[in-house]
Order: sequence, then C-alpha cells, then structure tokens
Amino acid sequence: MAKGKLTKRKKQKLIKGGLTLVCLVILALLWFIFKPEQEVYEVPKGTAELHFIDVGQGDATLIKSGDKNILIDTGEYDAKEALFKYLDKCNVKEIEYFVVTHFDSDHFANATDVLDSYDVKKLIIPDQVKTTKTYEKFISKVEEQVKSKDIEVLNANEMIGEKLDVEGLELTVMAPLRNDYDNSNDYSVVLMARYGNKRVLLSGDAEKEAEKDIVEKYNSLSLDCDVFKLGHHGSGTSSSQELLDLATPSYVIASCGKDNKYGHPHKEVLERTKGMKLYRTDEQGTIIISIANDEITVKTEKS
Repeated sequence: MAKGKLTKRKKQKLIKGGLTLVCLVILALLWFIFKPEQEVYEVPKGTAELHFIDVGQGDATLIKSGDKNILIDTGEYDAKEALFKYLDKCNVKEIEYFVVTHFDSDHFANATDVLDSYDVKKLIIPDQVKTTKTYEKFISKVEEQVKSKDIEVLNANEMIGEKLDVEGLELTVMAPLRNDYDNSNDYSVVLMARYGNKRVLLSGDAEKEAEKDIVEKYNSLSLDCDVFKLGHHGSGTSSSQELLDLATPSYVIASCGKDNKYGHPHKEVLERTKGMKLYRTDEQGTIIISIANDEITVKTEKS
C-alpha cells in the first residue's frame, strides 16, 4: 500500500466522524434557536428585602414585602436575643408565613418562642419527625394553636410547585421531594423567592441526596437565580457543581458563625463559587438584599 493512502475503513471512520460533528453542530444550533426563555414578569413598584440575619452558627432569614413578613428559621438557642432584637427592630409583629426548613436545632430552636411572641398566620414545615425535646415542645405548641384556630399548618411535601403571593413577592416551594431521606438535612424546605425578574434560591441545609433530586426534577429555567443562599452554611456536602451550573447565581450567601468548629464555608465550596460575589454573616454580619425596579442592592450590618 502506498504511503499516505487511506484504507476503506479509515475513510468510513472519517465520514462517520464528520457526520457526527455535523449532527452535533445542527443540534447546538437548534437548541440556541428554540431554547426556552425565562418568562419576563411585570416589575413591582415597591421593594422586597431579604435579611440574612447574623445568628451565629445557624440560619434565620426575614423577608419583607410591602407590610408582610416571612420568617425562615430561627437560629440556635443562644441566638434568641439577637433574633428577637432584629425582628423588633424591623417592626415585625405579624408573620404571614413562618417556614421551619427542618428540625435541627440550629434552624428551629427558637420556633416555639416565635409562635408565642408573634402573630403567625401560616406555618410551613416538612414531613419530618424527630424525637428531641425541642421538637416535642414545638409540636405541642403547634397543636395548641391549631385547636384555637390561631394558625394554619402547611405540609411542604404537599406543596411542591405551589406559588405563594406575598404583596407581589412570589414564593415557590421546590423541595423536599421525598419523605424517606436518611439525612435530617435533606428534609429541608427549599424555596425560590421571586420579586419582579429577580430570584433568590433558599436551600436550607439540603445536602447531596436532596440536591440530586432537585437537579433531576428541575431545569435551568426553574433553578436560575440571582442570589443563592449556600446549602448547609457552605458545607462541602451541599451547593454541588451540578446545582450551581443550573442556578448560575451572581451572589452567594453563607450563613455561619465566626470561627465555627465545622470550618464553614468549606474550601471546596469557595472554589466552586469563584467569580460569584460572596457574602458571609460571620465576617460581615447581617446581609440585606434589596430588590427594587428590578435591581439588586446589597448592604451589610454588624450587630
């Protein structure tokens, strides 16, 4: 055989490779032309604020829209004074929705006191049961308020995809997608808050299994956000690359305690979020995201 002459097999492989490349190019062009676009919403005239409250090694988020309040989690026992002081400073008396993402004490230790101290209209909790004294005390208080018709209790597992309107702010329940997780954190209620065309993804302590379910169920249009509160205080077991690739946030928030023993946020998460603007409650205190005229502004406030 003359040097450089193509065999029949080589010719077939070249043709096959060329056809594959052409098909891939055509598919890419079709996706670019026909890809679904994010719906454009009317921009509200007011302002929505999300306060990621500095409660040390824990989570507590206050959302204010118009004269309505949403509280998500309460922090650990030792954060009660800081939490209540901040809520009072924000003139919170009624809470439209009180969300307990899951029943770990760094998220709901002060939940019973919140029910005692504020006029809570609706409570959202996951389909999760624990055997701790804190949980039993909380459930007892909830049952008491249900009997007196002071509160409506909603099961987050039964609300997947449901959109709640709070003075122009839309709150969508995204997870938990199962009620048989082995890890308590994976029961976390995951929420998407949207005001106008700006979106904030609030992931509680959701870890690998829950995030895997979320990534499998939703597409980039559903998960795309401007702000993402890192899962599990910035633990390496959360905020996976797969989830970040779908969410593509510009800002990320880590709610964690100063010099915490867990090392949150973990190095691998900091690496995965390079290029995004990171705010940390352990370094900057309470972080306030304001949305007005479809623009986001961020300010921080040391306690």
